[in-house]
Amino acid sequence: MKIIYTLVSIIIVVFLALLGWKFYAEAHTNSAQVRDLANFNPLIKTENYYVQTDEPERSEDIGEGVRNYTYKNKAYNEKGETKHLEYTATKKLKKAHYLELKYKVGEVKSFKEVSLSEIPKKAREKLK
Repeated sequence: MKIIYTLVSIIIVVFLALLGWKFYAEAHTNSAQVRDLANFNPLIKTENYYVQTDEPERSEDIGEGVRNYTYKNKAYNEKGETKHLEYTATKKLKKAHYLELKYKVGEVKSFKEVSLSEIPKKAREKLK
């Protein structure tokens, strides 16, 4: 019986630590170290946001003929909620195409091109 109490106590402590870590990470999204460590927290979920591509905000040469293009767009999640997101690409993206952005704790982790029909209805209505 003592082992069961010990195991339950450990599980509760771990859960509370992860929960506290989640709240801290979501409140401190401007720290790169916090964002990196948040990737290991299973309680912090990745959200999908959708954008229509535009011209890049800026472009910079990062050496060896490679450029970084920085985009800032108004993005919408599946509920139609808005967030202004910044993301970078190593090639210039086609204008007026749709992207699905994987967003977690203050940064875009990845993106892929999608068709308008693949975008959830509430986000699609905002993008039109």
